[in-house]
Amino acid sequence: MLSLNEMRNSIYLDFEGEGRSRDGITPKPCMAGVFRPNTTGNSGSYNCVFFQKSWEAAANGITNAEQVDFDYFFSTLLMELKLKSGFLVFWTEHEKKMLEMFLPSELLKRIEPFFYNIHPPAKKYLNKKKLFDEGITATGKSLEECYAVIYPKREVAFELKPGPAETCRRIESACKNEGWGRFSDTQKNYVKNLVKYNEGDCRSTWLIAKKVIGNYQ
Repeated sequence: MLSLNEMRNSIYLDFEGEGRSRDGITPKPCMAGVFRPNTTGNSGSYNCVFFQKSWEAAANGITNAEQVDFDYFFSTLLMELKLKSGFLVFWTEHEKKMLEMFLPSELLKRIEPFFYNIHPPAKKYLNKKKLFDEGITATGKSLEECYAVIYPKREVAFELKPGPAETCRRIESACKNEGWGRFSDTQKNYVKNLVKYNEGDCRSTWLIAKKVIGNYQ
């Protein structure tokens, strides 16, 4: 179990992508959001990156977004994690699997020791506190469901419609317009809403981690 200080020095990662295609191929994530907690309190800073070169047009419309190369982005995160003595925290194994699948083996070997999956200790905490209804465990519960029972008085997480995979596909299509100014209002909202949804997941992961780690200190 990490200490609260280590959790504050960590970076919270969440991917969004199109998901596995009908032919069974899993594409590289379209974007990643990262959240860095403040040294005190519940808040922190969020930014996101778009990996496809074609998404540069979308990045131009979002203040805290940029288009970067996948490998380069994680090499810079690795340097930051070393300096801060932090970890790369994610909610489930999905982020780890994507990194294992798409990072060069040498970079993966160097960054893997910094991986931390908060889901197992979160499930243990939820089950111990019996926060779900009688007889119901945290197994199979989504990030949003876990967050809602840990923080019942907080605002419900932003719901993305259509879902993230379909939204990514629609953004990819919109990026063919070659310029943010050529996006329709609907297409601009696809990008804004995807980022808002991703930021919510990153912040929720941090707040769950803070509660869980605090319980074991």
